[in-house]
Amino acid sequence: MNTYFKVIEDLKTIAIAEPFVNTVTQGDITEIDLNKTTIFPLCHISVSGADLQTNLNTLNISVILMDIIDHSKESSSSDIRGNNNEMDVLNTHLGVAARIQAAIARQSAYRDQYELTSSFSCEPFTERFENNMAGWAVTFTVQIQNPMTSAT
Repeated sequence: MNTYFKVIEDLKTIAIAEPFVNTVTQGDITEIDLNKTTIFPLCHISVSGADLQTNLNTLNISVILMDIIDHSKESSSSDIRGNNNEMDVLNTHLGVAARIQAAIARQSAYRDQYELTSSFSCEPFTERFENNMAGWAVTFTVQIQNPMTSAT
């Protein structure tokens, strides 16, 4: 059952090809090296659960797209944009999420072993991490074939 690996590797390949993603990580979100050597913008992939059925398995996937918010020392003339790039980060990474979704959905090769079965649900965040991060938490599901047979 290598389809799990294929889903993760394909997501990594798609994400790192994005001009606004410098680092792709996978696993537990608490293990991201946010303060040390991570080169932002970051895409973090994790599988948050699975639903096992007779012929198909459904993977619940979470992708976090984030970047550092830069603050300007100059006063802002805009009450909406403020004196930082938070809106730019949110705008950019929402676009990244849309391009990842389109890449998965349009390529017929992906349907051979797995298929996107939900829309991308995107939730913005600006205060989730302690070091001025902003971005999107994206969740979606893919179905993979269940090649396991029942033992008799």
